[in-house]
Amino acid sequence: MDYYLYKNNKVPISDEKYDVIIVGGGTAGSIAAIASAREGAKTLIIEKYGFLGGSSTAAQVTPMMHIKINGNPASSIDKEIRKRLMKYGYGAEDRNGNNGWFNPEMMKFVLEEMLLEYNGSILYDTFFLGSIVEDYTIKGVLVQNKSGISAIFGKVIIDCTGDADVAFSAGVPCFIGDEKTGKNQAISLRFMVGNIDLRKLQSFLKDLGQNWGLDYPLIETAMVWNSNFPLESVFKKGLDDKVINYEDGVYFQAFSIPGMPGAMSFNCPEIPAIKDVLNAKEISYSYQKGREMIQRLYKFLKKYIPGFEESYILSVAPMIGVRESRRIKGKYILNIDDYNKRSKFDDAIAKTAYPVDVHGMKTELKILPIQNNEYFEIPFRCLVPLNIKGLLVAGRCISSTFIAQSSIRIQPTCRATGEAAGIAAAYSIQKGIKVSKIEGSEIRKIMRDYGYDI
Repeated sequence: MDYYLYKNNKVPISDEKYDVIIVGGGTAGSIAAIASAREGAKTLIIEKYGFLGGSSTAAQVTPMMHIKINGNPASSIDKEIRKRLMKYGYGAEDRNGNNGWFNPEMMKFVLEEMLLEYNGSILYDTFFLGSIVEDYTIKGVLVQNKSGISAIFGKVIIDCTGDADVAFSAGVPCFIGDEKTGKNQAISLRFMVGNIDLRKLQSFLKDLGQNWGLDYPLIETAMVWNSNFPLESVFKKGLDDKVINYEDGVYFQAFSIPGMPGAMSFNCPEIPAIKDVLNAKEISYSYQKGREMIQRLYKFLKKYIPGFEESYILSVAPMIGVRESRRIKGKYILNIDDYNKRSKFDDAIAKTAYPVDVHGMKTELKILPIQNNEYFEIPFRCLVPLNIKGLLVAGRCISSTFIAQSSIRIQPTCRATGEAAGIAAAYSIQKGIKVSKIEGSEIRKIMRDYGYDI
């Protein structure tokens, strides 16, 4: 057996050699792997959980947000995922044209099913340890699982960790947090509640004055202090009665779930006072604090919100919901001017009109709200890091400024960047060119040929 020397220890090298290795099987990574395998590349995805999906499954981020463009255009694999979920009865479309409502448990099955159809390989319960870099080129990755530590080599590596772990380990320059303060966006620990009488809840919200989000069985509600939400009067009662704390109502949001009658997914609580989402102690505290807040919120729901009387906590997400952490410095840095000017690019591989959406802090930058039929694009160059060859990055950690990232971090956009990265990785191998030398316009053409209106 061949060995790789790691920290003065001989680490076995995997006998399997891959064309493309994707680290992180989440929102972008699962799609990158499907795209790569679809192009015929021998593809491996490395995932720390026992299932694919990341934020959409482990963090229970459902439904997907609408990108705010007429027709809600999606990349080809994104379209197929939505189609399959609808077919199986685990997806839905609301009256506003958002067909991104989905069941997070069944998403695990659909993503795995699609990857295996294209003969992709998966290593579950496997943790990334470090990048193998020679002469400023990434050659492979070091991982750890039940088989121990091993080195796995591939021709192209795609970082879909969300935190740019592979890129950072390889030596790619990275940004983190707000450029002035270094602080990250707020994070949330989501949970699901079952056995809710949704008809009763619908009637209560309607009587309370809510005139949106009540298209049964797709029920949605929300509350933020001092923002004129109808639910605020009920939250104030809970606060006065000391059933909840003020922090519990800083951000509250809930959605029903297709294929799970009587269940809702809660996009809350937001964890207060977290500044560094790459700090292990702060993240560990966030899980503890989140469960404490969930208990209060659940008691409040049962006592004050009709429809929750016989409900129960169905699950608490095993993964904290991180909106933003590291971002690579790539060939192009998407910025607020691109947002304000609705920038278009020859090498665009995604487009969106989703608004700037920063949680937990305010921005002083001038932001021009996107109007009807306006949108901006993301160039392929944002996926190509500086300094290190053989590497692509997809998902929320692509090259962008803090404010621009808050607009492009949603799942449909991350999926598009993942698909572009997977196609590009396979394309580079087929054409015998380095990924850093690929003309992004070629990847755009392939995505268009698959049916993405970009």
